[in-house]
Amino acid sequence: MTDLALYITNKNYSSWSLRIWLLMRALDIPFEEVMVPMTGEAQIPGMTGISPTGKVPCLVDRDQGGLAIWESTAITEYLNELFPECGVWPA
Repeated sequence: MTDLALYITNKNYSSWSLRIWLLMRALDIPFEEVMVPMTGEAQIPGMTGISPTGKVPCLVDRDQGGLAIWESTAITEYLNELFPECGVWPA
């Protein structure tokens, strides 16, 4: 089992956050949801220490030493590699 944290902002206003959240929920991929307030550039103090861009969504794999993947397409590709049995991408 992988220890994943998904940093997102309000899903009602951020389709980028919503799409990764929906993907992970639909495929039953376990993760911790960390809400980031929408202020300025959707940053929380220390967010740039998590994601180099300081923006969301950002997936952190704690089992890989806190590996951070940002941008929804990159996160989707990473999830496909991590959970090939889930069928993130069509065969």
